[in-house]
Amino acid sequence: MARAPWTREQLIEVLKLYCRTPFGRLHSRNPDIVALAKIIDRTPGAVAMKATNFASLDPTISQSGMGNVSALDRVVWEDFFAHMDRYVQDSDLRVSENGFEEIGQASYGADFPIGEDIPTLSKSRKNQGFFRDMILASYDSRCALTDVSNAELLVASHIVPWASDEKLRTNPQNGICLNALHDRAFDRGLISFSDDFSVLYSPLLSGESGTRFREFTNEKLKPPKRFKPDTQFLNYHRTHIFRP
Repeated sequence: MARAPWTREQLIEVLKLYCRTPFGRLHSRNPDIVALAKIIDRTPGAVAMKATNFASLDPTISQSGMGNVSALDRVVWEDFFAHMDRYVQDSDLRVSENGFEEIGQASYGADFPIGEDIPTLSKSRKNQGFFRDMILASYDSRCALTDVSNAELLVASHIVPWASDEKLRTNPQNGICLNALHDRAFDRGLISFSDDFSVLYSPLLSGESGTRFREFTNEKLKPPKRFKPDTQFLNYHRTHIFRP
């Protein structure tokens, strides 16, 4: 009995899994692929093959997929990346009105003030969780500058800031996996990157702090397995964020 054709809904689920799975784990033994296969009533082998086929449509990687993509595969790929917020729904990162929550400056008098919880205005970054999954999977969950691999220290850094262009907020080519310290330096314009991924340092990152910072920073970004940073976005960062 012939297997029913793939549906658009099934392909969307496989594509979402493709985006957040490291390239080397797109195989039928991956528990996530096995679980998805059960949900969409496909075999793990079929899901793994379809996931690797999406690689044939991915312009950001050097590896190629199986090559036998369908017309519907192409339509789904193009529509997904053009309208990602239609297909991905999450809301898991709370931020203050001015961005990520900051550590305030303390003012100490004769007596220490009493610490207490107070209500604050906050908002959530929709689909930030999926963006993070894509970026960490692309970089094998390692900082592109230091090889730090503790997930709790890794950040999916936006090249063009979240507030600057809403169309780029979930574009995986607008992301770099950095550790928290280098993410902060990148966000504050203390470092940037040339088109060949070499690190650029602001004169503001100088003295002993700058020396120590450089000691554990590689000279270039380690390129991801897919979703390579777009040079147009890097140019935006150098022009508008970096502090030369």
